[in-house]
Amino acid sequence: MGIKYSQTHKVAFYESDTRGKMRISDILAVALQTSGEQSYTLNRSDTWVYENFNLFWAVIEYEIHLYKLPEFNEVITIETEATSYNKFFCYRDFIFKNNSGEILVKISSTWVLMNKDTRKVERVVDEIVAPYEAPKVSKITRPHKYLALSEEASCNLAFPVRFSDLDMNGHVNNARYFDWAVDQLDYDFRMAYEPKKIYIRYNHELLYGNHEFIEPVFEFQGNTTCHIIRKDGIDNANIEIVWSEIIEED
Repeated sequence: MGIKYSQTHKVAFYESDTRGKMRISDILAVALQTSGEQSYTLNRSDTWVYENFNLFWAVIEYEIHLYKLPEFNEVITIETEATSYNKFFCYRDFIFKNNSGEILVKISSTWVLMNKDTRKVERVVDEIVAPYEAPKVSKITRPHKYLALSEEASCNLAFPVRFSDLDMNGHVNNARYFDWAVDQLDYDFRMAYEPKKIYIRYNHELLYGNHEFIEPVFEFQGNTTCHIIRKDGIDNANIEIVWSEIIEED
């Protein structure tokens, strides 16, 4: 395992949904910010990686376990570490805890290095990852196997790629995909259920530059919603969300 890094974070009003719970997209954003800050402390910032190798980091997969969503004004601790890497993939974990040390969220993530010009995945450069002290392994972690959608899968709301959707790497911020997926679900369902497990796989990056709409198709399979973020007939991302009914505490 690699060097651990942690920081505290107070859940802000703008990160909270109508139930006062931290939004999943903001959980992902804070996780990425935490890993970026560790990289900065190790002199491996995004700017350093780009200026020295013309590369940038991209997340290609998440596995998220939600035990208890952080709440508005709650002070949480986010711990992260790079756990291992091989010639193409790097693996990083995140753990969110409350002040009592209770684990709220666990995230396992898979990363690649992409060329800024060609937008293609390149081999992991040992010089980039050495300071994290994660072991180099030959094993590639087996990815989640996503459920197939039927022909009845539908899209309730399509989205354009807007300038505000883009991040510093010039493609759609990875948290936007989750928001596009769950915005297909109606208000009553979202108020009665919350996610317990989320799987996300990014297949192709989405860029700004044309006016075709994103069509996030989905369907229910038991207590799981299966989503594909689709554009021009291409499946850009797969998302599965396992939901649980909210039991209000007395």
